[in-house]
Amino acid sequence: MQLWLKLLLSYLAIICATVLISIGGISGAQKVRDSFYKVNEEVIPHLLALKDLRYAGLRIVSSSMEYAFLTSVEPAGGQGKEDLQAKEEEVRLLTDGRASFLSSLELCSRTLVHGAEKNPRALELSGQALLKGSQDYISVVDARGTGAQLIESKERFEQAEKDFLQAVNAAHDSEMVELHQNLAATLHSISTSIASVVILSVVALSAAVLLSVAIPLKVSRRIRILKDAAAAIAAGKRDVIVPVTEHDEITAVSDSFNTMVQRLRGSEEQLNATNKYLDSIIATMPEALTVVSRDGAILDMNRATEEVFGFARHELVGLDFTSLFVDASLGLDFIGAVLRQEGLVEREATLLTHDGRAIHVNLSATMLELNGERDRFLCLSHDITLRKKAEEEVHNLAYFDQLTGLANRTLFYDRCSQALARAKRYGEMFAILFFDLDHFKDVNDTLGHHAGDQLLQLVVQRFGSVMRASDTFARIGGDEFALLCCQVSGIDGVAKLAEKLLELGKQPFEVENRQIYSGASIGIVLFPEDGDDIATLLKNGDLAMYAAKSAGGGRFQFFSEGLNQKAQERVAVEAALREALKKNLLTVHYQPQLELREGRVVGMEALARWHDETLGTVSPARFIPIAEQTGLIHQLGAWVLREACVQCKRWHQEGFPLSVSVNVSIKQVMQEGFSEMVVGTLLEVGLEPKYLDLELTESMLMEKAAESVALLRMFKSLGVQISIDDFGTGYSSLSYLKNFSVDRIKIDQSFVRDVTVRDDAVGIIKAIVAIGHSMGLQVIAEGVESLEEEEKLQLCKCDQVQGYLHARPMPAPEAGAFLRDAFARTAAGAGKEESL
Repeated sequence: MQLWLKLLLSYLAIICATVLISIGGISGAQKVRDSFYKVNEEVIPHLLALKDLRYAGLRIVSSSMEYAFLTSVEPAGGQGKEDLQAKEEEVRLLTDGRASFLSSLELCSRTLVHGAEKNPRALELSGQALLKGSQDYISVVDARGTGAQLIESKERFEQAEKDFLQAVNAAHDSEMVELHQNLAATLHSISTSIASVVILSVVALSAAVLLSVAIPLKVSRRIRILKDAAAAIAAGKRDVIVPVTEHDEITAVSDSFNTMVQRLRGSEEQLNATNKYLDSIIATMPEALTVVSRDGAILDMNRATEEVFGFARHELVGLDFTSLFVDASLGLDFIGAVLRQEGLVEREATLLTHDGRAIHVNLSATMLELNGERDRFLCLSHDITLRKKAEEEVHNLAYFDQLTGLANRTLFYDRCSQALARAKRYGEMFAILFFDLDHFKDVNDTLGHHAGDQLLQLVVQRFGSVMRASDTFARIGGDEFALLCCQVSGIDGVAKLAEKLLELGKQPFEVENRQIYSGASIGIVLFPEDGDDIATLLKNGDLAMYAAKSAGGGRFQFFSEGLNQKAQERVAVEAALREALKKNLLTVHYQPQLELREGRVVGMEALARWHDETLGTVSPARFIPIAEQTGLIHQLGAWVLREACVQCKRWHQEGFPLSVSVNVSIKQVMQEGFSEMVVGTLLEVGLEPKYLDLELTESMLMEKAAESVALLRMFKSLGVQISIDDFGTGYSSLSYLKNFSVDRIKIDQSFVRDVTVRDDAVGIIKAIVAIGHSMGLQVIAEGVESLEEEEKLQLCKCDQVQGYLHARPMPAPEAGAFLRDAFARTAAGAGKEESL
């Protein structure tokens, strides 16, 4: 039943009472409204004015004290620019505060009226006294008054402040009394209204029917308008306004409702402005960015998310994040990992778009903290679908080599596994031939990789002509091939096949209209003699092939236990070297480098040395190649570099200004981050780059000539010295030598040994020295062991020497003692020359 009908039935039942209650209620409501109007129009503005006056007074006090502080702490050397600016700013704030205070004081004097009597004069007088106290205090501060004057002026100012606050509090209390009186009047109005209703109910029977119908309908309609407006606000509309046509209780509710809507609209506009700024940052990101709650619900995203997944924003907000995963369990696992782990969590996953397509993405997520709570995380989705498709294409071609069309390593291993299973079942024998092309690198270096690829294709074509259909011919990598021969009759048959392959390899290949002679080195293993599993057979075959290659190439080698023993020794050395690096068991020895003409020490070469409890003293020629093959050279090289730099810095502090030379391999130089490691070591140790000399062999530089030029120039720009070691033993081009940006070339000791027995050796050294000097380089000879060799080198105008003639490599303490003696002799010789 509707409200107006209920009210109609009630009025029909008690017409007289309803009419009187309506009249009395309206009258009482008007009185209550008038009482509240008086409070809103008089008492509350007075309280606000007093609040502003109090704030303005406290602002004057604060600014005066700040000004006095800034003035009193003036530095002995005078005020700087920042001090003057701060002081000027405080003066401006004080002036503004006084103006605001006078305005508030005038407003209070004008508005604080109760009946016919104005607010007590004490408020205005205390305000004037506060202003005067502030001005007097500032004047005393500016006049640099004595301490007594400052204290007296400050006490007067503080007393004025207290009087002013007491006056404001008194006025405030007066207004609160007025407020209570208005409230009492309101209660009285309500009581009077009730009494009026009782009295008027006796005499107002004539208008009962009219009022009993009109009032309920009107009230019901206006309440329905309010209800509809509230529903619209709840639905998200903010342009709703309730019309105000009358002045009654419902009107007051309508006014309050309209004020509420206006404030809500202002708050939302401010919030939207903030969100718009943040959204502009997120929206410009090219990657899909999603904010997800701990429960997995999507809270927010950028435009890229809509574009990647094809959903509209309203479809994504609130959606379960795991529903985007093809496998929802993986989505739950990903969310769990993000919640459990600290920092960034990365996963690859397959997600669904709006149209049902599956896309591959790389997910990167991290927890977010909002208001001290970690209740959501940020997820970045990078579409890697194209990359995955490329990987699938590569996977489809994974079993065959694209250059030669042969089986690749993966397929070859699979065929070997099948051959092993068959051989074990039927008691058969099979052989695996590993072979590597001889001099293939020379072809690549001289004719280019295109010619090398053509040579590989010709080799496959020629060798394939003598193989059976049941054999598996595979390219293992680079210029390494393998041949699986099943059901062989014996060793003789395998040896004949190997000889035939070697004969074919010795015949020339025509590459780019040139006759190329290559040859091959073949290693052979037999099942079951050389191993009963694929891993052992492949390992032993590799050993046999490298043994054939080490013996000069152009031959084949069956596997034997002797080869295996050498491999085990190598493994033992590798394991011991790893342990030595881990426990810092290696040492660095230093061999002096001397200036040949004057005999003074100009540098030390740092050389790694290793003594193992089990292996004994291990030669660098034995463990350095193993370190390069296993990758331990990076760790070893970094350790030697740091030890050498630290020791060189110590010698500098002892007064020995010399450089230190450190040998580096091409694998170290080409390692990513090598230059950063060198620079970081120099910065950590505090050694100037000009005292570090990196030595690279001539052959290593030429292996990566183009890359070496760029890298050496970078080191030169840092100030690091560069030397070419073993010069004359490689095949460097003079044009490359000029571009290498080196500082010194080191003559190989093989030339030094021959200088006293062969005349052509002297000519070679003279030529090397002439080349070096013509390019502005220093020339040092290594391996000098006799005075006769040194004299020959001096005649050749060599700059520096190094060798056993002066000192063997020695530990740091012995090297330090050597330096002290050497520098003492140099100083003594210089003193004799000066005395002469």
